Amino acid sequence: MSRKLEVSLAQMDLTPLAPADNGERLVGIATAEAKAGAGLIVFPELCNTGYVEPLAPGGGFPSGCASHTEYAKRLYAAAADRDDALIQALSAVADHYDSHIVVGLALRSATRSGVLYNASLLLGPGGIHSCYAKTHLWHNEKLYFTPGRSMPVSDIHTARLGMQICYDIRFPEITRCLALQGAEVVTNVWASFRGADDPIEDEGLFRHRAFTRAQENGVFFLSCNRVGRQGDMQFMGRSLVARPDGRILAALDHEKEGVLRATLDLDEVVAYRMSTGILNDRRPELYGTLAENDLLV
Repeated sequence: MSRKLEVSLAQMDLTPLAPADNGERLVGIATAEAKAGAGLIVFPELCNTGYVEPLAPGGGFPSGCASHTEYAKRLYAAAADRDDALIQALSAVADHYDSHIVVGLALRSATRSGVLYNASLLLGPGGIHSCYAKTHLWHNEKLYFTPGRSMPVSDIHTARLGMQICYDIRFPEITRCLALQGAEVVTNVWASFRGADDPIEDEGLFRHRAFTRAQENGVFFLSCNRVGRQGDMQFMGRSLVARPDGRILAALDHEKEGVLRATLDLDEVVAYRMSTGILNDRRPELYGTLAENDLLV
């Protein structure tokens, strides 16, 4: 019996430090896609708050904040708790339509006051199914977020799903650890940008990265990036879905808002892994010693 999963990737613009406005749009898109039959809906990184400011070291505060201190306070206020109204609303959509939602959020720690995570949440019937906190923090993210220490994998209907966030893609260990825990689908939610007045250096950047992580692990790799402008930076969009052998199944080759829809045939995961031996042929007994030592010291 064939296992198939309908997915929707929402490539959207976001308003800095405006969780209510952003949340209203998220719920609207999630409802429409779930109603149309999507079993998995994916949203970009930091959907409730927008990306952190300054976006790049040495930059300014497009949101109008006068200092890091003021921005940090506003970011914390705009972040979500685990019982946040937005999480409840998206969970209600998932529950009503028996679907799942992956959404990037600035999330307050449930146990430590003043601690924030750059998180990717898997929501489904009943609420939060798993939470991944970004392990590798990019530049100014380190000013505000605490890095995560776990890589959960969860069941969603016909597949097992793992999550990562943006910069994590440059560390192959993340996707491999998810695959070794049984992940067949890996989501990467982005807020990847360039200078608004600078040409994009490589139109195929996101394709190259998704191809590599997909084919070296035999997973469907779902790459969902945001769009829009924040200060002098332009978010690059170009969301896509890569098949287990790396071939691109579907893509939005632009920086405009849109929803990318695709059908994943999970039998392709089995076929690719069996034909290549990509997981069976690993030699972890050889890698371990090197991995445990920091060769740069």
